[in-house]
Amino acid sequence: MTSGANSLLFSLAELQAYKTISRDANPIHDTGLVFGILIMAKVEAILSAHWDYQAITKYDYTFLKPLFVGERAQVKFLHEGEFEVWRENECIGKGVCIGR
Repeated sequence: MTSGANSLLFSLAELQAYKTISRDANPIHDTGLVFGILIMAKVEAILSAHWDYQAITKYDYTFLKPLFVGERAQVKFLHEGEFEVWRENECIGKGVCIGR
């Protein structure tokens, strides 16, 4: 993985905090599976900074594989607005982000 600014790494404490705030009691997250909305929020922040977006007008993300607590993933920038999320040598997500 290259830049730490483009990486995703979630802790168990972050999952517990989100679970408490959201009241999402889905037991699947007790396994350490990161909430999709946490992944999407972090990715959106990384994309906004990279492409210097002041506002996001479109954001589509497709989950291809799960991400668990302690696993590091990397946002890879493709063409303007297109991106992928990689864990090790495996693409775990992809999407489009358009901003202004």
